[in-house]
Amino acid sequence: MKPEFFRRAHFIAGVFALLFAASAAAQEVEPTWVKEGVDWEQYNKFLVKPLNIDDVKVIRPPWAEDDPREWTIDIQDLEAIQAIFRDVMREVLSGNDGYKLVYAEGKDVLEVEVELLSIMPWLRPGGDEDMDGFEVKTLGSGEITGRAELRDSTTRELLLLIEGDKAVGEKYAQFTLANNISNIQSMFTAFATRLRNSMDRVHGK
Repeated sequence: MKPEFFRRAHFIAGVFALLFAASAAAQEVEPTWVKEGVDWEQYNKFLVKPLNIDDVKVIRPPWAEDDPREWTIDIQDLEAIQAIFRDVMREVLSGNDGYKLVYAEGKDVLEVEVELLSIMPWLRPGGDEDMDGFEVKTLGSGEITGRAELRDSTTRELLLLIEGDKAVGEKYAQFTLANNISNIQSMFTAFATRLRNSMDRVHGK
């Protein structure tokens, strides 16, 4: 059996990036804070809370700071992002003989909460009439700042905190709704995969 400290080190290493896998050009984001002495092996279920979008801010990119128009994201779009997060987390964490997702606390349940703090889209949400007739390609869809917390579900004690920002999408593509959705799915999939792989290492899978 592997020593407990070895399993813990692998678990922490697996969740270094906030919400996303780091690109080759970007430095990985280390955890902001980690509780010492956590027995990660006791957790074999996840309680994934809904993506927190309660206070997300829309930030203009530098080239649009003087744009007099309002930059906002419709609540329907934010709710769609919530749905993508929910579906991706369920599929990645519980699929292929994975871990049970539960809705109640327990001694073996690890609570996962992710909050979106700000979104910086490269183009004005809802379309930009100045771009009508042009095919606009961007490197991804924008940038997101987020916060992820792992807690013991019974005590709600904070075990690990990660906070940082990341580009949404890492390839040049046409700025379309379909491509933006794909970038968001990839972002959440990378986070969920890191979490799943880390828990697999803890349990020797």
